[in-house]
Amino acid sequence: SLPSLVRLPPGSLPLRQDAQTRLLAPAEADGVRLMSYGFVGKGASSGAVPAAVMRGPMVGKTVGQMLSGTDWGELDYLLVDLPPGTGDVHLTLSQTYGLSAAVLVTTPQRLSTVDVLKGVDMLRELGVPMISLVENMAHFTDDTGRTHLPFGGSQLEAVRRHAGLRESDTFRLPIEPQVVAESWRRDHAQHGEGVP
Repeated sequence: SLPSLVRLPPGSLPLRQDAQTRLLAPAEADGVRLMSYGFVGKGASSGAVPAAVMRGPMVGKTVGQMLSGTDWGELDYLLVDLPPGTGDVHLTLSQTYGLSAAVLVTTPQRLSTVDVLKGVDMLRELGVPMISLVENMAHFTDDTGRTHLPFGGSQLEAVRRHAGLRESDTFRLPIEPQVVAESWRRDHAQHGEGVP
């Protein structure tokens, strides 16, 4: 999903590989170095990477190659956005590379809560410290100042307690209408449709 969320400068793709080290130079946007299967998969240069249909072990191997095969340079932090669940990618990363900490991200929906609670159990079993919890798309405020909960009430407190986090380590992020509108405009412009 990263290629659809981040606007890379023109000429960023295809990524270049150093002839000596064989490492890929990561894409960069706003000073942040990025790597995604969507930047290296077949069709990446045209922005038309098909779905990555792979079994769990292959996904773990691909993620490992992207981590160790990228010239990250000096980093303060390396953030890895993992899919929901407790699959091979999570195990590979924590067992092969070691995760120093995890930030849990969820939404108010019940299914998301179920997944993140399983993730908490897995991280605990793997000995990965959980340092923060974010509930994304928690609410939005309309033009009258009224707050709406489109995905239901918050599940943050139950997850916080289960993860053993302090209240000060939890955050509820709203839906930002400006971000939604910009995304909508970008999608319509990419498809050649008129943009209001």
